[in-house]
Amino acid sequence: MRRLLSREGIGVSLVVLAAAALLLAWAAPNDVTLAGTSKVVYLHGALVWTSLLTLTAAGVAGLAALVAMRFKRDNVMHAWTLALGRTGLIFWAAYIPVSLLASRMAWNAVFLAEPRYTTAFRVLAAGIIVQVMVWLVNRPIVSSGLHAVLAGAIWELLLTTPSLLHPNNPILRSTPSIQFFFGLIVLACGVAALQVARLMLGLAPRARISE
Repeated sequence: MRRLLSREGIGVSLVVLAAAALLLAWAAPNDVTLAGTSKVVYLHGALVWTSLLTLTAAGVAGLAALVAMRFKRDNVMHAWTLALGRTGLIFWAAYIPVSLLASRMAWNAVFLAEPRYTTAFRVLAAGIIVQVMVWLVNRPIVSSGLHAVLAGAIWELLLTTPSLLHPNNPILRSTPSIQFFFGLIVLACGVAALQVARLMLGLAPRARISE
């Protein structure tokens, strides 16, 4: 068990999870319209949901950290906020080039005028700004609050962003078999995100936070 919790164990698990996600995408049935492009689209969607859920978890952890700071200085939730926030940003940055590739394969071009691309780059920029501010200010109450605000801003952007070419909720309108495989890919990516966050946490069970 300790080997699985070590840095080497986490590294091995990430390789296995990445291979599993790729194999699941390869084995998943093709969409009738997208044909072979479906494989890349599945990975694109899985990365989006993984990064979105991870950044949301960072925001929730940030709120919990703010509450905990009122009662004690030893705040492990703040450490998880930072780890999840950085992990979510990494997955979001990885999603963008995969999305561009999927766009190129599906539409034979990259339409940067698509509002969802604009939102994707805005979220990336906001995430980077938050990480820079966290590094510069270096105060738990500020960094936890920023992650909570970022999570709310991301959802506000996503819920209000229109779509020109990108279909709305394509997976929900897909066949059960596609939904099943997509769910497994998201699960593999989600576990990988958790492992990355644990790696960033430094494998420490608790984090001493001094204000």
